[in-house]
Amino acid sequence: MICWVKQTRRTLVGIVLAGLVTDARALDPNRLASQYVREQWIAQAGFPGGAVNGFTQTADGYLWIGTDRGLIRFDGFSFRPVSLTSIIRAPNVSILQLLTDTRGTLWIRPEGNHLIRQEDGKLESVRSTLNLYGITAVSKDINGRILVSDILEGTFRLMSDDVQKLGPSSPPVISMAETADGKTWLGTLGDGLFFLAGGRATNVNAGLPDRKINCLLPIGEELWVGTDTGLYRGNGNGFRRVELPSFLSSVQVLSILRDRDSNIWAGTARGLLRINAKGISFSEENELRGGNGINILFEDREGNLWIGGARGLGRIRDSAFVTYSSVTTLVWSTMGLYMSTRRAAPGSLPLKVGCMFSRMAAFNPLHRYHQMRSSIPSVDGQMWCGPDGNAGDSPVCNFATGR
Repeated sequence: MICWVKQTRRTLVGIVLAGLVTDARALDPNRLASQYVREQWIAQAGFPGGAVNGFTQTADGYLWIGTDRGLIRFDGFSFRPVSLTSIIRAPNVSILQLLTDTRGTLWIRPEGNHLIRQEDGKLESVRSTLNLYGITAVSKDINGRILVSDILEGTFRLMSDDVQKLGPSSPPVISMAETADGKTWLGTLGDGLFFLAGGRATNVNAGLPDRKINCLLPIGEELWVGTDTGLYRGNGNGFRRVELPSFLSSVQVLSILRDRDSNIWAGTARGLLRINAKGISFSEENELRGGNGINILFEDREGNLWIGGARGLGRIRDSAFVTYSSVTTLVWSTMGLYMSTRRAAPGSLPLKVGCMFSRMAAFNPLHRYHQMRSSIPSVDGQMWCGPDGNAGDSPVCNFATGR
């Protein structure tokens, strides 16, 4: 029996990991943030880590999570702490960044001055090999190769058989990115934004009132910049503020990601932002933030969005169904699917469930009522609606052919 259970678990884990490595679309940009399926793992529910600082996924499908309490591997069912004591004496050292390169190598930046890689299941420190002892940030270039910034030695690109120096030493770098025009961008702890070209560093702060650059997102030759006082976009000639709702206009932006459907996601001190051609949506994510911010965002190979906060991690994904709240009446007729709500005039929402689409209803005779009590279709396809209201003042209305 025990052997059977173990074998079944291994089979299930294999199925889950196979699903994680399947290419898929990103989150549907047409849905509201509240209409995605959400899962959370926090300390109260058994998550062994603390605040989540990093995510990455290796070729075998495992999700790797960097937390304040160490490195964790997730197989879709359970969280397994991974010890680094063979390299770092201190147990449960905080993991600040995680990356995988084009060769599938896992790169780990723990707190301190180590840089660790895992290749073929073996962990090793590369700081002595690279002769870098003041690493403050790592990232990837546009070809998936590792970029490293060292406060003493400068900025480097790690290639399969060589190390290329890109620029001189600089103020402490906390964010890095490379744009399509070949510029390597460095966001510093308090000295603003720089780019490297031809071995030289150029300071670009036009339009950036904040000198602390938390995160960078390259999109072609354009760069998005997250600071303690808002979100900006621009290039080597200067930057402009991204217009957000007034209550978020100067929000602290801690992480930025662009998914495969071109949605821009920003993790902030107040919650999660999504920006696309249809506008801006926002969700507070209070359970994960715990009064702090969204530290890290990551899109896995299945198109799910992973978010890390002070209390744990969450996964946001699409589902086959769209959820609408506060529905009091739901009726299907030959004219489509109709719904009435408590919060809005009836007929104000188009509805999509699976392959069924509703008409956009405009119940003009009922505009002064707040709620539909009942609705029923007749055999000839007409829709009869009974609204809420005072006795003698609530007509039973007929809705046919969209009128």
